[in-house]
Amino acid sequence: MWRTASLLPIAACLVVALAACKPSLDPSAQPIADAFFEEVRDGGDLMGDTHLAHELKNPTTVDQLAQFRDLIPADAPRSIRLDSWDAHDDSTGETTRLKETYTFADRTLVVQTALFKAPAGREPVIVGFKVEAVS
Repeated sequence: MWRTASLLPIAACLVVALAACKPSLDPSAQPIADAFFEEVRDGGDLMGDTHLAHELKNPTTVDQLAQFRDLIPADAPRSIRLDSWDAHDDSTGETTRLKETYTFADRTLVVQTALFKAPAGREPVIVGFKVEAVS
């Protein structure tokens, strides 16, 4: 007869093994995401940005980014906090999703950025970006 107490060591080993399988956060992902946020805020040439995926370099993306720009104050954020991230690695490459909170004097924004890095890629490119005001 199995006892719950005897299953605890097995469960603990399984959790450790699964955690070890999780890809680590690409060290270039957050700096790329934060630099892209600044570029959106400042109204930079997003179509010339080498970190924006070619598939997103179109009029629809330009319109969406202009809407996000309207939410972002001109002043620098007081703080930027990485709330969560996850990465999924498969034969096509690695997809990383970041969720960050940008705190400004008059509002807080939650920014979600998705990045993709092909197996032969040197740095990830942005494949998704969203800004939401939370206060």
